[in-house]
Amino acid sequence: MKQYPMAIACAVAALLLAGTCAAQTEPGNGEASFLNALEGRFSGDGTLQNAGGSSRSLKCQFNGDQQGPRLSLDGSCRTAAIFSATIRIELRHDPSTGRYAGTFRESTGTVADLGGRRQGQRLTLAFNETAESVRPNPPATLTITRQEGGIALTLRGSQPGKGQNLDLALRED
Repeated sequence: MKQYPMAIACAVAALLLAGTCAAQTEPGNGEASFLNALEGRFSGDGTLQNAGGSSRSLKCQFNGDQQGPRLSLDGSCRTAAIFSATIRIELRHDPSTGRYAGTFRESTGTVADLGGRRQGQRLTLAFNETAESVRPNPPATLTITRQEGGIALTLRGSQPGKGQNLDLALRED
């Protein structure tokens, strides 16, 4: 069973201060701890909302693999209908800038560049689809949040009524 002393300390501090908690360790150690907490098997439910307002309930599974400053999240999501998709998120942390960069690839044709920073247990990434995407959407924000016993993945479009919104709540298996 994994130990999350920094996550517990951050949660307590957030409750006491009603604010966010930034890692208070030597440079790089906070990031390694954060990335390590995203390693493992996760499963759960979520919703994919299309630009037109229709939505689908999803069941998803993800595997997180951390190697030093790199993280990959490989997942698959399916609906009650015959829809399924695979997702691969690859991230790397640059300790000299404190920023994360990477890519998002989804089997139905979405390809995006990712870039952003972590604050506390939340990693907020700009999500900009590339020319390689089958149906390019406006820029969006992908958020990966470490929570007690799991993670949350949220994708929000920057322009209401365009693009897709995704909400996943995944528990650690």
